[in-house]
Amino acid sequence: MKFMHMALIVSDLKRAEDFYESILGLTKIARPDLGFDGLWYGLDGGSELHLMLLDNPYAGCDKPEHGGRDNHIALQSKEFDKICQRLDSVVIPYTLSRSGRKALFFRDPDGNTIELMA
Repeated sequence: MKFMHMALIVSDLKRAEDFYESILGLTKIARPDLGFDGLWYGLDGGSELHLMLLDNPYAGCDKPEHGGRDNHIALQSKEFDKICQRLDSVVIPYTLSRSGRKALFFRDPDGNTIELMA
């Protein structure tokens, strides 16, 4: 079995685009017309990240302080330190992995949790 994609709900497509491209350095790929707006990003190994501009049925739900205790997407990057610098430069808070690994957790502008691993 192969992992194909992860889909996240966002409330502002331009804000999400700026975040995922300027902070994480992701590159857009073609997306079919699905009857709602969104963006797709290609990841290594052929998997994808889909951002969907839809009403969030989870809005207002309490989330744990540490993202590692929440639903999350984990991304590994050779540019771990550069991405940390970008997070710091725009004051996006993150918490270090409690496992001792070189990893951290942060949230996108819509509260979706991302784990970044070296």
